[in-house]
Amino acid sequence: MTFTTRTLATLSLAALMAASVPAMARPGPEGGPHGMKRQELLAKYDTNKDGKLDEQERAAIRADQFRKLDSAGKGQMTLAEFSTALEAQRARHQQERQKALFEKMDANKDGIVTAEEFAAFKPARDGDHPRRERGKADGK
Repeated sequence: MTFTTRTLATLSLAALMAASVPAMARPGPEGGPHGMKRQELLAKYDTNKDGKLDEQERAAIRADQFRKLDSAGKGQMTLAEFSTALEAQRARHQQERQKALFEKMDANKDGIVTAEEFAAFKPARDGDHPRRERGKADGK
């Protein structure tokens, strides 16, 4: 791996990890890393039990994240390992979104979407769509 490729991979990883840690500390419907909910994160990482994640506790989260990305367990990762991990994460996210959409269409919750349920399904439109709502709040 050349210096430029290694530098780019390192910077990409650092940016990904830095961006993900604050989001993990916030409560959310899906939770934090690997689906952990806020209370699970606090139970595992909030060592001083103050109900918040300080920098040292967030560093522990980042260290655990790195260990999961470092599939060879050598304390370093290749671009291939990084790419594989990101692709697996994208695939899990896509599966979760597909399942949620299917469950919304399945009106009687029997695990089957009939033609009638499919035809009756009304996906988010205009102001009902979360991304559009964020855009309106941002003045876009």
